[in-house]
Amino acid sequence: MKVNFVIAILLVSSFAFAQRINIVPQLKKIEAGEIEEVKRDLAELKINNSADANVIFLEAVITEDGEQSQKFYELIYNNFPNTQFADAALFRGFSYYYALGLYKRAGELKDRLIKEYPKSPYLKNTDRSFPDVDEMIIVDSTPYKLKNKNNDLYTVQAGAFSNYNNAEMLKRRFLEDGLKSKILPKRVNNLQLHIVTVGSFGTKADANTFLNALQRDYAIKGRVISKD
Repeated sequence: MKVNFVIAILLVSSFAFAQRINIVPQLKKIEAGEIEEVKRDLAELKINNSADANVIFLEAVITEDGEQSQKFYELIYNNFPNTQFADAALFRGFSYYYALGLYKRAGELKDRLIKEYPKSPYLKNTDRSFPDVDEMIIVDSTPYKLKNKNNDLYTVQAGAFSNYNNAEMLKRRFLEDGLKSKILPKRVNNLQLHIVTVGSFGTKADANTFLNALQRDYAIKGRVISKD
């Protein structure tokens, strides 16, 4: 799921709700890639408004841990179903479980979105095929055109996780969007990490161009690394 698509819809629909904390400025910052600034804003908002549904949603959006982020979304659509971002939270829950290959749960959330929010702009993006088994179908191909396909020296490190499941979740998210992604083991100070990489590039310039797009579309702060 692309961050820009979700943010664009949120900005359009946000003006119909004024009774809760206004997070439109923060959503615009996310769209502009100013994630660190949004994190600082969130810390201030939580001082007196930690139970506000909009503040919870903002925290969910910028939380990099997919499992924890999903808990925030569940809190919103289960406990604040009439707030402005409830359908967005439900859609993100659907996308999360679909990306993990948990199609039964994803289907349940899709049905709930249709029933409870029949006019939601997110409905058109739930029209996806559901295999008969609860397994993720992975297509490892990328739409990104490389200039030097036979001499790929660089990739982008998108995340480093001690929990393998979190790394696998991010990898599947990339694969679902048609991007090449791998998980590489790395030991640092006796701690076993799982490094998620995405993309394969012949030049550092190409890798940096992709990194900028990655930060914009996924709100992920990665870095270019050598494939060696």
